[in-house]
Amino acid sequence: MAVKARRGYSVPKLNLPRPVTVVYRRLPNDVRELPGILRRESRSRLVVEMVLKVSSPRRMFGKTVVDTGFTAIWFVYRDRWYDIAKFYDQAGRFTGYYCDILKPQRKLLLSRDRTTTLTDLFLDLWITPSGKYVILDEDEFQNAVTQGYISKTLANEARKHLNFLIRQVKRGRFPSKSVKQIELLHS
Repeated sequence: MAVKARRGYSVPKLNLPRPVTVVYRRLPNDVRELPGILRRESRSRLVVEMVLKVSSPRRMFGKTVVDTGFTAIWFVYRDRWYDIAKFYDQAGRFTGYYCDILKPQRKLLLSRDRTTTLTDLFLDLWITPSGKYVILDEDEFQNAVTQGYISKTLANEARKHLNFLIRQVKRGRFPSKSVKQIELLHS
């Protein structure tokens, strides 16, 4: 069965939520397969919820904001230079947003239960619940450019899109309302 979408497109009606594996690549060859639950699916966006396993906790502004057992709601977009994740601690308290600068994807799903490979371009942006932000991993980004993992053209695009996100955060336009409205399946 198909559901009529805007502009005359037909979108298959699929059972949601369902398990999905997010395939995430960090250049040059670190590929991770991250299990999650696909909560929403459209031609332009996937919403995946997952419980995190991290090698070490991440602290921002004196608080632990990412750790093993925390939950992320991950928004992956078609044709955008970023993704965004909302993080929650083990008690279900919102800790902030994490944005990866990525190579844009033309297709989001490789199959019903697997994403296409998302290629991280190293630059990241952390946004607190109050709207403060910090740029992350600039040293790793510069090293990737120096090592030739990222071309100068791709690096310029990555930086341009990071700066765009920062301008949007300063104006109160990012993250979008649709991202802010989605909460945990089970809190």
